[in-house]
Amino acid sequence: MEKSFLITDFKAMPDSQKVQTKEIQACIDACHLAGGGEIIIPAGTFIIGSIRLYSNMTLRLKSNAILKGSKNLEDYRDFHIPTTIKYLYDPEYIREWNLPPYYFYAMICAFQEENIAIIGEIGSVIDGQDVFDPNGEEKFRGPMGVILSQVKNVDLSGYTFKNSSNWSHTIDGCEKIRIKDVSIKAGHDGFNLHHSTYIHISNCSLETGDDCFAGYDVHGLEVTHCYLNTACNGMRLGGTNLSFSHCNFNGPGRYPHLSEDSYHTHAIFKYYSVLPDTILEDSEKILFDSCVIYSADKLFSYSFGDKELHQVNRPLRELTMENMKISGIRKTSIFKGNGEKVTLTLKNVQLSFDEEEPIFLEIDDSVTLVLDHVFFKTPTKIRNLNQELTFSGETTLIVENK
Repeated sequence: MEKSFLITDFKAMPDSQKVQTKEIQACIDACHLAGGGEIIIPAGTFIIGSIRLYSNMTLRLKSNAILKGSKNLEDYRDFHIPTTIKYLYDPEYIREWNLPPYYFYAMICAFQEENIAIIGEIGSVIDGQDVFDPNGEEKFRGPMGVILSQVKNVDLSGYTFKNSSNWSHTIDGCEKIRIKDVSIKAGHDGFNLHHSTYIHISNCSLETGDDCFAGYDVHGLEVTHCYLNTACNGMRLGGTNLSFSHCNFNGPGRYPHLSEDSYHTHAIFKYYSVLPDTILEDSEKILFDSCVIYSADKLFSYSFGDKELHQVNRPLRELTMENMKISGIRKTSIFKGNGEKVTLTLKNVQLSFDEEEPIFLEIDDSVTLVLDHVFFKTPTKIRNLNQELTFSGETTLIVENK
C-alpha cells in the first residue's frame, strides 16, 4: 500500500492568504525521501507558487480541494531543466513572441521522472488565476499550469483546471500518458504534447481560450469521447498516428482568446511543424472518426512552407475524416501541399457549409482529394487553382495530385 503524506501535517493551512509553497514542498520532499507515495491535498484552498514532483508520486486532491496560483511572480521557479521544445531557445521566436529566459515555469512541475499522477476527486480545482507577467510571452502571459517534461508513465484524472496563465498542461518529451475526466476552463492552451508518445485522452471537457490541443512530433495520440470548445483552434498538431473519435467540436468559444479578445473558433485542424526543432518524420495517419463539428471559421488550415502558420519543417502526408457530421463552417479552408504530396480523404461525411465566403475548400495540385459518400447538404464549391467544382447531394470522387 502506498504511503500517504498529508500536507497539513507539514504546517500547510487551508483557506489562508499565506502562500503555502514551502509547506507543501516539504511534504513532497518527505514523500520523495520515503521512495514515493501519495501527497494528500485536503478540502480547502491553498495558494502556491511552483512545486516539484518526483518519481513514483501521486498528487491527490480530495473533494473540494483547491490549489490556486500565487499572484506574485516571485513565488515561481523554472528549476533550470532544459525542455525538448527547441524553439524556446531560438532568437527569432524569442523576439517574435517575447519569450523570457524563465519561460518554462509552472505551478506544478516534474522533470525527467517516472510514474507521476495528479488525481482529483469531486470538486477539486487547480486555478491558475490568470497571473499577469508584463515580461512574459506576448507581454502578459504568466506561468504554465502543469509542466511534465521527459516523464514516463503519467496519469491525470478527475480535476478541473481553470484560468491558466499560459498553457494548462505542458507535456513535452513524455511517454505513456493517460488522461481522463479532466476539465479545462478558460485561459490558454489545453494540452501541449510536443515530442510525446503513446497518449490516451478520454472523457475530457476542454473549453479553452487558445488551442485545445497543440504540439508537433506527437506520436500515438488517441483522443476519445471529449468535448472541445475553443476561441482558437480545435488542434494545432503534427505527428503520426493521431486519432480523434466520438468527439464533439462545438464553437464559438465559451471563453475569450485573451490576446485577441475574440470568441470565434479559427479552425478545427491546423497543421504544426516548427522549423527550429528536430522532427524526424513526415506527419501521417491523422484520423477523425465519428465526430460532430459545429461552428468554426475553417475546417482545415494547411499550407506547407507557410512560415506565418509555422508549417515549414516536415510536411503533412495524410489526413482522413470519416463518419462525420460537419456544419457551421463559414470561411474558405486551405489544404495545400505546395509541391509536397498529401492525401485528404472525406468518407461518409455529412457537410453543411454556411458560407461567408463563396469557396468551401481550396486545394492545389499536390493534393489527392478523395470524396467517398460525402453528402453536401447545400451547394458547395471546391477550388483547385483556377478550376472551381460545385458539389451538391451525395458525391464520390477522386481528384488525384500531379
